[in-house]
Amino acid sequence: MDKSLKSKGFLRGVDRPPFFVYTISINNKEREKNMTKRVSKKMREELSIHQTFRMYDDSGKENAIRFVSAHKGGIMMYSNPGELVAWAKTPEMIAYALRTKGADEIIMGSSSMDFASENGFKNDEDAMTLWSEGYNTYLAEVETVGVKPKNINYGSAI
Repeated sequence: MDKSLKSKGFLRGVDRPPFFVYTISINNKEREKNMTKRVSKKMREELSIHQTFRMYDDSGKENAIRFVSAHKGGIMMYSNPGELVAWAKTPEMIAYALRTKGADEIIMGSSSMDFASENGFKNDEDAMTLWSEGYNTYLAEVETVGVKPKNINYGSAI
């Protein structure tokens, strides 16, 4: 029986091609793991600088924004303390987050909005300027279109 397996290309009951494919896939996974370890923290932060929007609440339900803070050159929007809804770096994306999740009647800002230069902005007033532009864009949309109907699910960006 052993001779017939060898004559058919089998080695001790193990088919060579699938074994080599398996070995290669294990080696590739190890290489990938090692490559991700080599990417420095600074490089990951530099890559994230180009990101302009991130929706953290992807439930598709309205989750009104009640609190904002400055973070990494953008605005973090929260519905409740500690409940992050979205982060945006452009007025258009701030308006999108407000349009998608809704805005509370009163939106509070953290002190990081006043000290924006410590949170990735060039000047201290830049965070408030960014927020105002985004919020005013949202208000203009609401004024033009009206209040969005409650029975329509607009979904989320991601």
